[in-house]
Amino acid sequence: MTNISMLNERDTYSLLLFCLFKIREIPEYSVLSELVYVLDKPNLLKFCEYFGGMTITIPTIEELQWMLYALLLYQLVDIEKKDYSDAIKQVGCKAKDLRAVKSFYSKVHSLLDGYLIQP
Repeated sequence: MTNISMLNERDTYSLLLFCLFKIREIPEYSVLSELVYVLDKPNLLKFCEYFGGMTITIPTIEELQWMLYALLLYQLVDIEKKDYSDAIKQVGCKAKDLRAVKSFYSKVHSLLDGYLIQP
């Protein structure tokens, strides 16, 4: 066993979060010990302060990209009034992502049409 006093600050917080996961036996805590290697200490504590006690699901980079394309498509079609087919080409997403982007666009269209004022 490593002497805890010899751990650096990030490793100490990682150990703290790992022990919390093991002691509380909450499956959603299993990945928290890795957060300290992504966030610095102040942001880790801020994250815990804001989201403590909640269960959240983090979107994938792919999902963020699909949503970005869908919002761009919404801008082009619904705000700038461009042809849908031309707008799809202009968005420039990969063919493998097209189905997801179109699905996201459809949902964004339904969602935002009630909120945004058209010019």
